[in-house]
Amino acid sequence: MMTKRGWMPALAVVSLLLASEAAVAAVTVFFNPAQVAAPVETGITSDTISCEGYLFTYTRDKLFTGGIGPDPIGRGVRVPWPAGIEAQYVTAGPLPAKASITISRVDGAVFDLTSFTAKLLANAGAGRAIEIVPKLNGEDPFPDPFMFDVTGNYGMSFSYDTSPNPWGSTAALTGYDTYIVNLTLDYALTALTLTDASAPAAVEGGPRATTLLLAPNPAGSRVQISLVGDKSRAADRAEVFAANGARVRSLALEGAGRAAWDLCDDNGRAVAAGVYFVRVGAVGGPASVERLVVVR
Repeated sequence: MMTKRGWMPALAVVSLLLASEAAVAAVTVFFNPAQVAAPVETGITSDTISCEGYLFTYTRDKLFTGGIGPDPIGRGVRVPWPAGIEAQYVTAGPLPAKASITISRVDGAVFDLTSFTAKLLANAGAGRAIEIVPKLNGEDPFPDPFMFDVTGNYGMSFSYDTSPNPWGSTAALTGYDTYIVNLTLDYALTALTLTDASAPAAVEGGPRATTLLLAPNPAGSRVQISLVGDKSRAADRAEVFAANGARVRSLALEGAGRAAWDLCDDNGRAVAAGVYFVRVGAVGGPASVERLVVVR
């Protein structure tokens, strides 16, 4: 049995890891007038814009004719940027589809969908729910989407965050590179909080930030550890810690700032499923820490 003295280093490591992770986390809160959106792509029934390093693709019912002729006139937008992002149910054309907003980072990195507020732009009635599908490297790791109840009528708003809630919680929406938000009627996101666990971009004139990327995450057999940014300031090893603070593996980083972890400890034994932390120290700055979920 471990003595209290034996636990102290582990607890200290956990505190250090969490402090480092908090120090480099970047939180982006949408929407406000200072956030300027740049158009990226226009599709037949969708548009894509970029803002604050994120990409938003949202559906538009552009083929709608209004029943007044053969030519599409499209439907008007009720929640224009920067009041939010409106997604319209695609009613016309060969492929009717749910109202949908896809969120990703411009650089493809993983991030967390921490909270959101959705406003109904049609009467939902009882039992209607927003579906959120998280993806990593194009794969959906869950058999079903995460559901968020929006039983109500036009104009009503529904807010969800990481708090436990029988109607929906965003606590599991962490560590993915894409989130697809669907509803079978028109709606708008009027508030959105995205959390990027990597270090924020350095201010002009300062050193470039070092970002630690893990792929895939969750991982079942192997994970690639990669450093992006100013690798010259990073240490030459990546350390892997269990959730209780015990170090389970030390990996040498190649010159390109990469290492592959086979999900085994320093003795070659496969680690158990659970949450782990990968940490790379920095010279003259905070460490980069990323959370990794191991599944078996």
